[in-house]
Amino acid sequence: MRPMLFRALLLVALLSIVPAAGAGVGAQQADPRFFAETGFRISNDQFWDYFQKRGGVRTFGFPASRDVTLQGFVVQFFQRGIMQAGPNGVQTLNLLDEGLMPYTTINGSTFPAPDPAVVKETPDSSDPGYSAKVIEFARQMAPDNWEGQPVNFFKTFSSTVTFQDAFPGGDGPASLLPLINLEIWGAPTSKPTRDPNNDNFVYLRFQRGIMHYDKGCGCTQGLLLADYLKALLTGENLPADLEAQAAGSPFYKQYRRSGDGVDRSKELPNTNLKDGFEKQTAGQASAAATPRPTQTETTSAQAQPTPRATPKPVTSKEPYRAQSPEYGMNVFLWGHASTTDRDLRKLSDAGFTWQKSLFQWRLIEPAKGQFDWSEADRIVEASKRSGIKTIARLDFQPAWARAAPALNGPPDNYQDFANFVRAFVSRYGSDSQIGQVPAIEVWNEPNLAREWGDQPVSKAQAADYVRLLKVSYEAAKGADPSVVVITGGLSPTGTDNNEARPDDLYVQWMYDAGAKPYFDVLGAHGAGYKAPPSVSPEEAASTQLYGGHRFFTFRRVEDLRRVMVENGDADKQIWLLEFGWTSDTVHAAYAWHQVSEEQKAEYLVGAYQWAARNWAPWVGVMTLWNLPDPNWGPDREEYWWSIANPDGTTRIAYDRLLKARKDKVLP
Repeated sequence: MRPMLFRALLLVALLSIVPAAGAGVGAQQADPRFFAETGFRISNDQFWDYFQKRGGVRTFGFPASRDVTLQGFVVQFFQRGIMQAGPNGVQTLNLLDEGLMPYTTINGSTFPAPDPAVVKETPDSSDPGYSAKVIEFARQMAPDNWEGQPVNFFKTFSSTVTFQDAFPGGDGPASLLPLINLEIWGAPTSKPTRDPNNDNFVYLRFQRGIMHYDKGCGCTQGLLLADYLKALLTGENLPADLEAQAAGSPFYKQYRRSGDGVDRSKELPNTNLKDGFEKQTAGQASAAATPRPTQTETTSAQAQPTPRATPKPVTSKEPYRAQSPEYGMNVFLWGHASTTDRDLRKLSDAGFTWQKSLFQWRLIEPAKGQFDWSEADRIVEASKRSGIKTIARLDFQPAWARAAPALNGPPDNYQDFANFVRAFVSRYGSDSQIGQVPAIEVWNEPNLAREWGDQPVSKAQAADYVRLLKVSYEAAKGADPSVVVITGGLSPTGTDNNEARPDDLYVQWMYDAGAKPYFDVLGAHGAGYKAPPSVSPEEAASTQLYGGHRFFTFRRVEDLRRVMVENGDADKQIWLLEFGWTSDTVHAAYAWHQVSEEQKAEYLVGAYQWAARNWAPWVGVMTLWNLPDPNWGPDREEYWWSIANPDGTTRIAYDRLLKARKDKVLP
């Protein structure tokens, strides 16, 4: 590869003393090298070893490609960087060099260009005192406090790779850590600079990455630059501003799914991208063997790869990405201590691993700044004991937060809710001794006026919801970056007036209001109505028996998926936060689409089967509605959706699901 693509900052001697045993990179799994979050595996032994010893997911993000040959070198893309196997072992590319990604505006954000004055002051690598001088230079150019803001640039720089990462055996010199972190970032090439379009963002440019301080969450992290180079190569999810700058780049839309994987090989010589960005499945080997280095690149280390090391599990700071699908139920544990263990046991017996519960803001923070965590703690602890993961629905404002009365409505000051979210996620984060809540739902059904303080639902109101979502996302990530932030589950409806808006229209309004960066998962609801789970939206719309509208079907969620793809958000999942069928014979609003208990059982099993066969990998947790509240009776419409009875006895649907999971009819 051309010399401009990297600068080796450490000698081969430094690399050779790093011990072979590696630190962990995520939850232990059957194949620890495969990452379902992105669908790629780290097959190259050198890359795997380097990944473990340089902080794993925390440093690089998840793998974003298979091994490919790029300009004569074997490389693998990760979200934040690209590893390259060369004569001196594994190195990371200088992504910001002129030959790769020199651009300063990407996806609406404006970064600083290299500052010639800063670059000129960078210590000379031939200087005998280079090591100490370059670290001191980084300390001066990357302040932790800047213009009154705790940007934590040098702290982030110096703590990216920890001693345990680099020396899992505990036998390495700690004095090398600064140079190892220099290896990851390179030297600073700019001064701290605010984004001209967002005063809350401060950037600092390094040779190999850009640090981003976000005042909203008080967090500092590296940008996903390699993801942008991947977008440039593939043309998928390519931001318009990056495309405009890079139209003349030799990397521009080069990837193709035939031949050697390169569209214009003369512009990108010695490159083979064949199948490089085609996702894999667990346990699947690369479609082609790992590309062989050229004769001049072969070293003794490459001839004798480092033995595979068993990683130690650590907690990833990336949000969880569900298998497709995973199984959940809406449960009612709040205030029901005597039936909590009973109901959680029903989930675990049936092989369900998620529960969704409502944690009412008004019950936890009855007075501003005064929290009562007793019941929330009880539920989280009980779920932890049962091995069940929790999705927490957060809404229902306290009286002090809203002047106008409403059963469920947004607060007058959105920051009040954000403060509650931060407190909640802080208490139940990934390091909580009480128990972790790995996912939160920000409000519920905001496309219905009754869930938004009876205010008219409109495009402006959708923008208001996005404002609430944004501050909630920033607060949650500031407390625990690994928490999954889910949008409020949208109600499928054909009503299009101030009382309610169609869910697909509302999703588009959310994107129009800038929601894309402020959620990890789109929340949806999937009532089946009268139709079996295989009925398409087109068939439901053309058949009066099913209701004569696209939303009268379980598969309505496919319409929401289409909106996400059209808005360049295909990598995110949809989680069904409520779905099911009702057997209601009492309430007129529901009785017209009631099914029998036998049909309910058949349709619920069929729904999970349909999702597994047709919606992978974009569907995540599917949380059926419901395991009932112990106090419900037939007068409650929710009672008729249940798969068990309030007294704990089961209905056909529960029995059928339990058998399907045990018999592996369901994956």
